[in-house]
Amino acid sequence: MGDTEQAWKLFESSGLAQISDSADALCLKGRLMKDSALKASGEERDALFERARSAYLAASELSPATYPLINAATIGLLMGRREEAERAADRIIAMLDSCEHEPETQYWLKATRAEAYLLKGRERDARQALAEAIRAAPAAWEDHASTLRHYRLILDVLGMSADWLDTLRPPSSLHFSGIINLAPDHDEVVRAIEAALESIAPGFGFGTLAAGADIITAEILLRRGAELHIILPAAVDVFRQESVGRFGSQWIPRFDRLLDRADAVEVLPDLDEVSEAGVLLADQMAMGLAIRQSRILEARACALRVGTAQAARTAPRLLDRAWESQGLPIRRLDVTRAASRGKPLPAFASEVIIAMPASGAADALVAAGGVATEHGHHSIVCFADPVAAARAAMDIAVGQDIPVGAHYAAFNPSSAGADRFDVARLIANAAPPGRVLLSRAMTLALALRGPEFGCESFGDIATPHGDIALSILALRSRREAG
Repeated sequence: MGDTEQAWKLFESSGLAQISDSADALCLKGRLMKDSALKASGEERDALFERARSAYLAASELSPATYPLINAATIGLLMGRREEAERAADRIIAMLDSCEHEPETQYWLKATRAEAYLLKGRERDARQALAEAIRAAPAAWEDHASTLRHYRLILDVLGMSADWLDTLRPPSSLHFSGIINLAPDHDEVVRAIEAALESIAPGFGFGTLAAGADIITAEILLRRGAELHIILPAAVDVFRQESVGRFGSQWIPRFDRLLDRADAVEVLPDLDEVSEAGVLLADQMAMGLAIRQSRILEARACALRVGTAQAARTAPRLLDRAWESQGLPIRRLDVTRAASRGKPLPAFASEVIIAMPASGAADALVAAGGVATEHGHHSIVCFADPVAAARAAMDIAVGQDIPVGAHYAAFNPSSAGADRFDVARLIANAAPPGRVLLSRAMTLALALRGPEFGCESFGDIATPHGDIALSILALRSRREAG
C-alpha cells in the first residue's frame, strides 16, 4: 500500500526477515529493500540496493525464475554495474526463449523480456516487446504503470530518452465541472465538449452530476468508453431534487441512467442538503481522485471547465490554483447559460477535525492555528486549512509518539453538535502511536492541496457510521514529489 516503513516492521515482527530458505520471503525482502532505496539517497541508497539485490539473487538460487533475476539485474544497473546487469539480462532472455521459467501471465513475461532488452541497450527490441505485452493485456493499467516506472529508471541511467514511453502511457484522468443550468438548445455545447474530450482522450472521469454541463460531459465520457467516478455533495434523493430536477424534469432520467452506469458513486455522508461547502468538498475529493489515479497509472491528469466568461472571472479559484500549481492543465470552454432558477445554495461550513488522546499536545495544534475543544477522552482541534492541519498533526504524532486521527467534513453550523467529532475520534482510536490516520475526504483533499504529502491506504475500520476507509499520512520524498 506504499507504507514501506510499516511493511518492514510487519515483515520483521512476523519472523519473515530471518527466513533464508523461502524464495517468496526473499523476493518480498528484496521488494521492500528496493522500495526503500528508491526513496533514499547517497550511501543509504547504495546499501539498501545491495541488500535488495542480494535477497533477489538468493531467491533465484532457491527457485530459478525470471522475476527475482530481472529485479536483481535492474538493481545492478542502478548501482552502476552495467556489465553484470547485461549478463543477467542474457540469462533471462535465454530462459524466456527456452520456456524454462515460472508460470506467469503473458503480460509479465513479455514485459520482462522487454526490460531485459532495455538492460542490454536494445531499445528497438524493447519497444516491440513492450508493445506486445500491452496488446496481451490492454486494460491492465496498474501493471503498465509499474513497468513504465521501471523503464524510466533504466533509461535515465543509460542516458537514453524516455519520450517514447509517453505513447504507451495509460489514458489520462479528467476532472470535469461546469455551469449547472444551460440553455434548452445546447447542441453547440455538446459539440464543444465532444471536441475537448476528443483532444484530451481521458480514460477516467471524476466529477459530480448536476443538471447541465456535468451531465452532458458524463454522458460523452461513457460514450467514449471512459470510466465514470461520481462524488455527490449530498444524499442522492436530495441532490436529484435540488441540483437536477429543479432545472427541468428532462434531466432526471439522464441523471439516473448515469448513476446506474457509473463505475463508482460516493456520497458525502455528513450532509442532507446541497450547500456551497458540500460542493466545494466534493470537488476537492473528485480532483484528488483524478490526481491519485494519474499518479498510480503514471498517466496525465487534466481538468475541464465548462462555463460562461463572466463565471470564469468571478468564481472562486482556490481549487483550480491548487490544481495548476502541480503543473496540471485546465481546459476552459465558454458557453451560454439559461436564466438562473431558484434560491442560491446555503453556505454552510467545513473544517478539518483533528482528534487525539486528551493531553497537553492540543496546545501545540492551537499554536499552529487550530481551535480546541474536549470530547470525551479525546482532545479535538479544528482547522480551516487541510494542509496546515496535516502539517500540525504530523508534527504532534511524530514528536510526541501519539495516535492522531483527521477528518475533513462539511456541515450545517446551525444544527451541528459534538457528534460531528465522532468520526475523527474513531479514526484516532485506530491509529498506531506516532501515526496520523486520515479519512477519505481528508486524503483526497491533500492529494489536491498538499502534494508534499503521501497518503497511502491503511484499510477500513467498521464503525457505527459504516465502514471508514483510512490512509496513513506521510511526507513524500523529493524523488516521489518530482
